[in-house]
Amino acid sequence: MKMRKMRLLLGLVAGLFLGTQSMGQAQNKKVRYIQDLYYYIKDKITQEKYYINEYNFNSTGKGLPRQGDYKRLERYFYSFSGKAAPTIRTITIKTVVKKTLDYEEFLYDLDGQLIFYYEKRNDKKKLYGEISIYFNKGKAIHIVKDRQVFDETTIDQSEKFLKLAWNKGNSYHKKFDTQMARYRE
Repeated sequence: MKMRKMRLLLGLVAGLFLGTQSMGQAQNKKVRYIQDLYYYIKDKITQEKYYINEYNFNSTGKGLPRQGDYKRLERYFYSFSGKAAPTIRTITIKTVVKKTLDYEEFLYDLDGQLIFYYEKRNDKKKLYGEISIYFNKGKAIHIVKDRQVFDETTIDQSEKFLKLAWNKGNSYHKKFDTQMARYRE
């Protein structure tokens, strides 16, 4: 009887171990898919296969009143892929204020959902210098913050920087949709 309970207990432990392994592998597959898609889209951009809208603020680089040196370049890459409405693929934002640089990238799936956010900044006052956030259905599944890796089991979904990245991604997507709606009028 004791042997039977012991085997059952070992079987449950082994099952739990294998279950968590397969969950981790599924998450890794999603992260790998997003990484592959990122490089695929980057390659398409290099080959000039996407449409692009650019918004260049203060392109002359003259100092602005109360702001000083300020430049900002927003680039929206999109395709039509047989649809009447465009499909946003990625958005890049480069902002230079005085001597600080802030660079952001937003990557979207074909349904327009944010799946990847990247930010690099050279401002020492900020919480991080470089961050990559991978999303699945609105939840962060993988984060690399200043070369430190966090996975789904160690991510606190209530972190301010996660909500900020998600909200920025949605805000820029809406801005793109608004601009394209004006184009179609």
